[in-house]
Amino acid sequence: MNAPGTWQLALSGLGGLPLAMVALPLYVHTPALYAADFGVALASLGWVLLLARLVDTAIDPLLGVWQDRLSPPRARALLLLAAVGGLAGFGWLVMPQRDWPLLPQLAAALLLVYLAHGWLNIALLRYGAALWPSVHGRSRVAAWREGWALLGVLLAAALPATLAARHGQQYAMQVLAALLLLCSCVCLWLLRHAPAALPLAAGRTAPHWHQLWQDSAFRRVLLVLLLNAIAMAIPATLLNFYIADLLRTPALAGLFLLLYFLAAVLSLPLWVRLADRIGRVAAWRGGMLLALLVFLPVPVLGEGQGGLFAAVCLLSGAALGADLAFGSALVADVLGERVAAQGGTAFGAVSMMNKLALAVAAGFALPLAAQLGYQPGGDASALPWLYAGLPVLFKLAACLALPSAPLLMGVKA
Repeated sequence: MNAPGTWQLALSGLGGLPLAMVALPLYVHTPALYAADFGVALASLGWVLLLARLVDTAIDPLLGVWQDRLSPPRARALLLLAAVGGLAGFGWLVMPQRDWPLLPQLAAALLLVYLAHGWLNIALLRYGAALWPSVHGRSRVAAWREGWALLGVLLAAALPATLAARHGQQYAMQVLAALLLLCSCVCLWLLRHAPAALPLAAGRTAPHWHQLWQDSAFRRVLLVLLLNAIAMAIPATLLNFYIADLLRTPALAGLFLLLYFLAAVLSLPLWVRLADRIGRVAAWRGGMLLALLVFLPVPVLGEGQGGLFAAVCLLSGAALGADLAFGSALVADVLGERVAAQGGTAFGAVSMMNKLALAVAAGFALPLAAQLGYQPGGDASALPWLYAGLPVLFKLAACLALPSAPLLMGVKA
């Protein structure tokens, strides 16, 4: 297969933009919308969000197995159905019927969006892994996809926050829904020109999922992805508390996030070039070590040191670029020629690991913070060690668990 050109590479990852625009509001803005604007009780809201997230986490591997068993025409039809269903679910989430019970509507809309998002995300990862089946090619495909996704995150983070301050949370989410619809239509139109990926050979059937789980290399990489995802999810969970109660600069939270994600976007091509020189495994280790070094001074930062924390955000964002560029690409390397037959199953498991990391971070870091005496607005002396110390331990574990090149087929040491 010929290597895709720059335009084709850009198109191959374009779907990451609307998918990221959907994901962030589900975590950040939906609770505020239903609690503040719609008057839903926090306890009931929390239970609905938790149960929907658990279903979302559990269903991803099943979606991946299903995708591996579909014929190409049926797969294309279900992709279009998922895109339409996801947009409809997001619109329903933002504009529920006020004369109907709100909690059942919220649960149904969330499940519809989660189902569509999971299906499309796994399909995009599977497609990217099969598009350019070489070590260097997969890094470039992943970098374009994650770059588009980071742009979607920036749009979803900046737009609602800006509009909500002036016009309210629901208006901001409605504008975001309209922009999402526009972006999705443009993406669907452009994706007609995206390059074709490797199809499943005629007469072949997808192996059963347990054959993939018996692969020790796959399990090893999956462990690295889980540990690394937890290392990123813990500071994400505690970030607002750290900024408000330790740095005492809550107004700068948006700027810190902007610096973090911009640094990640700008660093992606640099990590890809470094991987061409020293190998993908070594480059990812370098990114992990950078993240470890950057977080070491964080526990000693305090009030009035927002400038130093901005530097931390820039450097840790640059380290994030390595995570985004190499994680899914290494999964594809482990699969090798099996990616066309088992890519859905594999990336369904990867998606489940990422969501499990978010659940672990919230379920472990927040109760531990409370156990150590932290309450929002109160004594934050234990917070920096949780915000930086725990992620360093998980990142170090991920770095040590990262397999050596011989374990990964075709990966240069």
